This record gives sequence, C-alpha cells and structure tokens, in this order.
Amino acid sequence: MTFINKKTILLVTIIVSFVIILVATFMFAEHLSRQNTPSKISDILKNINLIDHNGTKFNKASLNEKPSLLFFGFTHCPEICPTTLSQLSEITENLQNPLDLTNIVFITLDPIRDTQDHLKEYIQYFNKNVIAITGQINEIKKLADNWNVFFETIGSSKENYNMNHTATVFMLDRTAAFRGTIAWGENEESIVKKIINLNKY
Repeated sequence: MTFINKKTILLVTIIVSFVIILVATFMFAEHLSRQNTPSKISDILKNINLIDHNGTKFNKASLNEKPSLLFFGFTHCPEICPTTLSQLSEITENLQNPLDLTNIVFITLDPIRDTQDHLKEYIQYFNKNVIAITGQINEIKKLADNWNVFFETIGSSKENYNMNHTATVFMLDRTAAFRGTIAWGENEESIVKKIINLNKY
C-alpha cells in the first residue's frame, strides 16, 4: 500500500468518524429536547385544581379546542403584564377573520390579591378572548413548573409588593400541545406570523 493510499484511507476514516460523532451528537440533543419539552397542558390539569375568572374549573375544555397564548403574571404588574395583554388582545382581535379566535390565558402568580372577582374586573379592559386563572399558589406552581417559569416576590410589605417573573408567552395548538414561545419585546410582525402559523396546526 502506497503512502498516498494510506493517507487517503486515514482522511476518509477521520471524515466518517466526524460525521458519526456529529450525527450522534445531534440525535442526543434531539433526545434531550424531547425530554425537556413541556407536557400537554391537558395532561397537567387533570391533577391541578384551578379556576377561571368566572369561578369555573380550568381544564382542557376551557380552551374550546382553539389555539392559546399562555403567560404568567399578576394584575399589579406595572408594565409587562398589561402591555402583553393589550398587545395580544389587539393582534388576535385583528386576526380573528379568517382565523379562529385565539385564547389568551393569563395565569396569576399572585393569587392572594388576584382573586376570581378581581381578575374578572381586571380583564374587562382587554379582549373577550382573555381567560384569567387563579387558585392556590402551590397549584399554580405545578403549572408554572411545566414551562420552567420563574417568579419571586419583591418587597417586605405584605400589602404592597412587586414580583419578578418570566415574561415569556407560551403558544399551544388546538390539542393543547406546546408549539413555541413569544419573547417579551418581540417585534410585532414576528408575533403576528407566529400566531398565524399556530392556527395552522
């Protein structure tokens, strides 16, 4: 075997090995991604007791087999929550025709202040497709943990406090399966495209 042939075989071996490692790495990453993919909200709600702003138990039927935009927050939020609700309300209202009505599911992280009656009054200022959810904090946390939502209370006063929390909007299709996210401050054109695509599932 000549030196050139040996060099060629070595080069081919290196390339093949690299491809195998690359494919294996990709497959492992895909496996981890599937492992970390949020469960269907319908599967979680079977074991969680939450209510909407009308006092009705929140479950899969509450979504009416429509796409949903779900996010966590609180009504005393000074900027992020009202801005998100306003923006999603306006966009989904403008996209109603020919698209199906898209749910906006607002889950409070502050159930002590955000009672059912308070939420019902609060969402009157937004679109009719908003569903506000409350309940015991431990039940809310079970749902928040599905999307790795972070939240914490800031301030020492029991009456006057603020909260830090994840501002991401989670997109669910008609079957309640996770289909992606909308980031806080994301370009409106991008949000519109995502909601249109969400309605295609």
